[in-house]
Amino acid sequence: MKKTFLGVICLTAFLWGCQSYKGDYLPWRTGSDQEMLPQEHTQAAVLLPLSGKSASVGEAFQNSAMMALQERMESPLELVFYDTKGTPEGTVEAWSRARRQNPDIIIGPVFAAEVAALKNESPNIPVISFTTDNTLMGKGIYTLGVLIPNQMERLVQFMCEAGQKKIAVIGPEDKTGELTMNTLSELVNRCPDMTLHKVSLYEPNTTNFSPAVLKIVPKPIDPKKKDLTPEEQALLETPIEERIDFDALVVFEDGVRLQQVVSLLAYYDVTPKVVPFYGLANWQSVRDRSLIGGYYAATPILKANIFNNRYQSVFGEKPPRIASLAYDAVSLVSSLAERKILAEESLKQQTGFNGVNGRFKLNPDGTNERLLEVFQVGPKLRAESVSGPLSEFPESNTLFLEKISEEIEDWNM
Repeated sequence: MKKTFLGVICLTAFLWGCQSYKGDYLPWRTGSDQEMLPQEHTQAAVLLPLSGKSASVGEAFQNSAMMALQERMESPLELVFYDTKGTPEGTVEAWSRARRQNPDIIIGPVFAAEVAALKNESPNIPVISFTTDNTLMGKGIYTLGVLIPNQMERLVQFMCEAGQKKIAVIGPEDKTGELTMNTLSELVNRCPDMTLHKVSLYEPNTTNFSPAVLKIVPKPIDPKKKDLTPEEQALLETPIEERIDFDALVVFEDGVRLQQVVSLLAYYDVTPKVVPFYGLANWQSVRDRSLIGGYYAATPILKANIFNNRYQSVFGEKPPRIASLAYDAVSLVSSLAERKILAEESLKQQTGFNGVNGRFKLNPDGTNERLLEVFQVGPKLRAESVSGPLSEFPESNTLFLEKISEEIEDWNM
């Protein structure tokens, strides 16, 4: 059941104990409240889909944002929530209301179409969004979304270290496919002798994946066929492992369609036991035995699991995986506000920041880089880390949240 805004505040106060606030206001409120903020405080306009078909996502982001601020009770940051309704039109309306109160920064929106609509409004203050569409970044628009190029870079590095040279790829010929292929084409050149050996892209709305699958896997031979040729008989007696002519298979799909593709591959005897499968972080939400043994890159899971358990203890349900991005966004902004350095340049620290989803840094073009882990789908369909986050970012002079990191570590599991 959807909780009321006041109900969430009351539940939070009950579980975390009574807190004293500076002034006579709570450090979060809805965009319908019109009172102005005390001058010494910093205001973030939080644009989320709090109604409409994506309201449950917006609610989880809102809850996560309030959790982050509750952890820093001395913060000068105030969150003011505005409902985008999950639509471009709703986003424009939400920003129209928000700018009347002269916020210092915008957190959100969540979806690409919302971010595009906001960008067209030229807000002229920093925006920390959650979209994974890196084409919308720049001109003050940033994202904490886990981006495909970052994921593919971690996977190609892992494949290179494993000595895999001939790479096959299958996925939809859409915007995601274009980005994935462009990224792969660039990355494989960094690994000596690695090549894109086979590529099979299909129409994004297709319901028949067989032609695409049969472009990269050996065509099956019917053992019941009469008058098998000597070549067919020889192939029939050859193990599938010896008939595969590539070292790794990248499958970039999501949800039910991912299940359909990998199930069809298994029907043709091509599984992660035969040749390693690799995918994107969206594999986390898919449970299918055809993926057992496959690999994907994603944000570190340890602190994320602690966050999920803490969230469930407060709100009575587990959050969507991406909701923790709101926690990191608010923690980041709060930390900078406490130091009175909340300016766009302070967001682009090359040393990076440390949060629930691991270490990350925001690039000048608005994209981000993350230190990702490589996971393998285990026999019980549980993710198992097989290669931890790299240590690419300098550890000194970081601006972020060592205090918050310690608090997260101290949470009860």
